Amino acid sequence: MGAKQSAINRALTLFLPLDQGISTNVDYATLAKEGFTKNSVVFACVKEIAGAAAGVDWLLYQRLADGGRKRILTHPLLDLIERPNPVQGKFEFIESAIGTLYVSGNAYLEMVGPQGGATSPHKNPETGFVPREMYALRPDRMKVVPHPVSLIAGYEYRVSGQTVALSRDRVLHIKLFHPLDDWYGLSPIQVAALAIDKLNAGDKWNSALLQNSAVPSGALVSKERLTDEQFSRLKKEMREQVQGIRNAREPLLLEQDLDWKELSVSPKDMDWIEGLKFSALQIAQIYNVPPELIGLQPATYQNRKEGRKALYTEVICPALNRLRDAFNNLLTPRFGKDLFLDYNKDKIEALSEDQESLWKRANDSQFLTLNEKRRLVGFDDLPGGDTLVSRNQNLPSQDTRKSE
Repeated sequence: MGAKQSAINRALTLFLPLDQGISTNVDYATLAKEGFTKNSVVFACVKEIAGAAAGVDWLLYQRLADGGRKRILTHPLLDLIERPNPVQGKFEFIESAIGTLYVSGNAYLEMVGPQGGATSPHKNPETGFVPREMYALRPDRMKVVPHPVSLIAGYEYRVSGQTVALSRDRVLHIKLFHPLDDWYGLSPIQVAALAIDKLNAGDKWNSALLQNSAVPSGALVSKERLTDEQFSRLKKEMREQVQGIRNAREPLLLEQDLDWKELSVSPKDMDWIEGLKFSALQIAQIYNVPPELIGLQPATYQNRKEGRKALYTEVICPALNRLRDAFNNLLTPRFGKDLFLDYNKDKIEALSEDQESLWKRANDSQFLTLNEKRRLVGFDDLPGGDTLVSRNQNLPSQDTRKSE
């Protein structure tokens, strides 16, 4: 008797197109152009998140039979992460991956291995090819090919009118949570769209204000009807004498019965500046980036320090958790059994106070064995370390740890 299908499998079977990729309803090019390249707040938020995530080091461990772990210092997997492809290093590669994730809500990392059969030296007989390179692909060129049982059958990558089919085991698809989509993540830019539009419109309004004499527009009122020739001459003189930055605040000379009538509302009456500030803070709130880190609020040494710590705790570490889990789900097993990757929190300066507090709690503990204490702070186990120790048998110093 076959296994029963879940409710989502049964529902998907009813409407999935056969062997056809499903596109997201969101135009990634528009998100990137209007939301990222034309909005300084979104640009600053994504740059802050992607740059901070790219600067964190990665570690490789092997799981031991007794439940412990052993750190591996040199390995082809670490070499792959350090130099994922011929044109990118680790920093640029991870910055691209995290950047596209927080622009589109999706990141696609393609694993590339050499051609060859099962006897190839770069072929793992149990897990398939061993990747030699990795590339961050553009989300706007990618389509998910659905499957009624496993949800995803593969991917289609379209560029220059050509479509390349990518198998499911070649692509790491990382996505942000979306409550209404089974295949694609939700872009923060979608959520912040209204605030972004208001901020962009405000910038355009201010730019147009400067280009059109830096004063609010108005109307010339005439008591008599002007001839076509008079009307054309008046328009030409207005452009030459009033419009443009060079003519800002120049006096306007009016002839005969012409009168200037103010039409627009002043920025003060519209509370324009406060509205723009609120929109900018909304965007920072959606990205969960402390406003003092991107210049939206006055910054002091202390609040920047706290803001940096909050950024790593609430944004950078969750983003790296997604990337780490994607690596360990599909990439790491290709290099051998019982291997797993993790990122190095100890070298994140913003979290150093929390790490020192963890060391102190581990050292002061009276109910943990030496190996339990070592695991708590990221050490490998030691022979004979599974017995309770007295309080004066402290952990080695951090300097000793770095040399191990």
